[in-house]
Amino acid sequence: MKKLFLFSIVLISLNSYGYLSTSTTESKVSSQLQGEPLRKKLYEIIGKHKVLSYKELWKAFKKTDPLPNQPDKVFDIYSYKKGKLPYVYKLFTDQCGHYKKEGDCYNREHSFPKTWWGGSLHKPMATDLFHIYPTDGFVNNMRAAYPYAEVDPKNAKRSLSGSLVGKAKNKHLKGIFFEPVNEFKGDLARGYFYLLTAYYDKVQNWSSPILKGNNFTPWAQKILLKWHKQDPVSDKEIKRNKQIMAIQGNYNPFIMSPGLVKKIWKDNL
Repeated sequence: MKKLFLFSIVLISLNSYGYLSTSTTESKVSSQLQGEPLRKKLYEIIGKHKVLSYKELWKAFKKTDPLPNQPDKVFDIYSYKKGKLPYVYKLFTDQCGHYKKEGDCYNREHSFPKTWWGGSLHKPMATDLFHIYPTDGFVNNMRAAYPYAEVDPKNAKRSLSGSLVGKAKNKHLKGIFFEPVNEFKGDLARGYFYLLTAYYDKVQNWSSPILKGNNFTPWAQKILLKWHKQDPVSDKEIKRNKQIMAIQGNYNPFIMSPGLVKKIWKDNL
């Protein structure tokens, strides 16, 4: 019964973007769980995957992050804004390396910073493509390990594409934050929902300003849910999800079935 249930959940998620045909039975199964029980079940499905080496990420980016119609160029979400590119990188050729300014080279950005789980590159999350992107080295360094939030543009540092580093618009939030461009806020939020599900058994041991226990802090959850809603799943995300499935052997259920997000996390403020 357990295996049948898990298989049904997989089918439901695969079904959401045309991977498989619709099934009334599968829809009924998906409605049986919500909240933490659903998160735990999804963890049992996606928690195991092929773990890449840190070096293998460079090769994987060729499959997961090429520019549309330019397979030898890098899709950098920290540089791309409505198709306007301040600079373009060639895959492999323009890997960092050293940089002094934007446009020098690209590297491997952990959207969920390494320091939040202790910094080790020998952990499975250290090379999990669902939260790792090729990005400009200078902007990656500018982002550092600052949490994502909506930043007050006044006195903020700004990248060429419009990403911001500075104090939050929400005056209750203290410290420095990083705000990516609107076009990829949903992508990054769904990557975070994936991480807290795929590593359900590890989250409570992580240390991050966006976490409390084994889940999000209320303010972080509110922001991520807002971004998930405002920036729906795109064709880019769907294609990237498929490529990562082929490489790692698992998938992000919140890309395939965005409605699963609200079944687990609620707008709590």
